[in-house]
Parts: sequence; structure tokens; C-alpha cells
Amino acid sequence: MFRYDLEHYLIDPGKPAQNGTVERSHRTDQESFYEKIDFNTIDELKYKLKLWNMYYNDNPHCALNGLSPNEFLRLSRVQNVRA
Repeated sequence: MFRYDLEHYLIDPGKPAQNGTVERSHRTDQESFYEKIDFNTIDELKYKLKLWNMYYNDNPHCALNGLSPNEFLRLSRVQNVRA
């Protein structure tokens, strides 16, 4: 167990299907953020990434029954998930 009582386990090598949720999230980030932004400095990238995360986490997601990730966390009473 780790800091937030989340169990960590490794997937089998060469089997990304075991990690489909994260793979899908990476694809969304790649297609909707990284391929569409320009930045000149690391600080600019960090700022734009922070804005992207705020936008993404405040929009409804089908996987969360139409709730945004922030709404889902609030309703689930999950607290202190930011490191």
C-alpha cells in the first residue's frame, strides 16, 4: 500500500491490454493535448498542462456515468488525492 492506500501492482510485460484505462488516458492526452500545443519553455509546458488537467477533470466522462472526474471524487468522498 502507498500514500493513499492504493494498491500498486505490475502488469505482465508486453500486455498493455491489462492496463487499458491508463493506455486510453495516454491516447487522449496525446491526441487532445500534446499534438495540439506549442511551447517554448518547460515552464510554459507545465502551465499549459496544468490548464489541460483542469479542463479535462471538469468535463463529463462516459466512464463516470456523465460525471466529471472532480464531481466523481466529490461524490465518492475521496479526499487529498493531489500529491
